[in-house]
Amino acid sequence: MSRHFYSDLQFELPETRPLVACNMVMSLDGKVTSGGALQPGSIGSAFDLQTMQVIRSHFDAVLSGGNTVRQHPYYLGVSAELEHARKERGLASQPLSVVLTRSGSLNPGTPLFKNPPRPPIVLTGAAGAASFAPEIKAKAAVDIMEELSPSSICQLLFQKYGVRRLLVEGGPSVNYQFMQAQLLDELFLTLAPTLVGLRTDLTLAMGSEVLAKPREAELVSLNQHGQELFLRYRFRWSL
Repeated sequence: MSRHFYSDLQFELPETRPLVACNMVMSLDGKVTSGGALQPGSIGSAFDLQTMQVIRSHFDAVLSGGNTVRQHPYYLGVSAELEHARKERGLASQPLSVVLTRSGSLNPGTPLFKNPPRPPIVLTGAAGAASFAPEIKAKAAVDIMEELSPSSICQLLFQKYGVRRLLVEGGPSVNYQFMQAQLLDELFLTLAPTLVGLRTDLTLAMGSEVLAKPREAELVSLNQHGQELFLRYRFRWSL
């Protein structure tokens, strides 16, 4: 792989919680799904898929919500080439793959749970844990949490698993929760030269209330590859 513009990312790490970043690809009309599908390659190019792995290579853990995992039930890892880059940075060869599920509706027969490079972490509540297929607890590290809030998730991952950098990869409801909690520090956004148009398709963040405006949204970098734009924003919230 040739040198990527995200090969040498530097971060401002908080002292008491993980740095939280989000990576998503969006169409020109603001959609992150096409025909309801939130899957790698449904909107972005092959280079965007490569970029997704390069971004992942800087993080200790990659988190997605249950609905996203049900559509794309794979370990959220990196290629063998990027494993070498991670080891050079002092990281484990693969990031932890973290699933946030309230329903507990996960299929233990999918690739995420079949011979993963590291046991995935599943975060759920008591009701979700009661709905698990028995094989889930044998194949994953399951944490049953009283409160599935972004703050509680960050503290658990920070204290129990040593996660200093957490990457969130959707879906829109999960993205919204971290933004609403003012815990999203950075956003990596690919703007793809395509249109979707369907009113039922999803946007970057979706919730029940208008989000608070960050105190500062700094455009850290802007790169172009072909007709795609790759934007990196850093958010600073209230004092």
